Amino acid sequence: MPTVPRAVQKGVEDGAIRIRKATQAQLGQYLDGPEPGLPTAPLADSTINERIRLGFTPDDPGVRTGDMRESYGERVSGPGMKVAASIGSDDIKAVVFEVGRLEQGNYQPPRPELAVAAARNEDKVAHGVARVLVRTLCGRPLPNIPDDENTTP
Repeated sequence: MPTVPRAVQKGVEDGAIRIRKATQAQLGQYLDGPEPGLPTAPLADSTINERIRLGFTPDDPGVRTGDMRESYGERVSGPGMKVAASIGSDDIKAVVFEVGRLEQGNYQPPRPELAVAAARNEDKVAHGVARVLVRTLCGRPLPNIPDDENTTP
């Protein structure tokens, strides 16, 4: 049977993956909703013209080659009763995309993809962690974990 600290880690890891995938799926779309920073602003005409000139689709915010979308990842701390997860990208374009840029002559409005994905999945992540803990407390194996990790030494 897996340990409770390992179950907490697995639940948090699954939640981080859910948020990363939701963030990646949102890129290329305009977001609308009650979350802060929404609705997202339309692309500027100059941006649309540049995208067309460079051979990209005209109106898919945050998606050109797909490199930025693929740059998102997650990191999760080790097993414990407190497990930390970070989701994001090391690509500076993704950071600017998320928080915007206020430079004179180079304004880019914020497009809070990651923040919105996290807010929209908060309940699902919490329920996922709870489900994994209940499985462990009931003596059932963790989902998608090799059998040798599901047994105590």
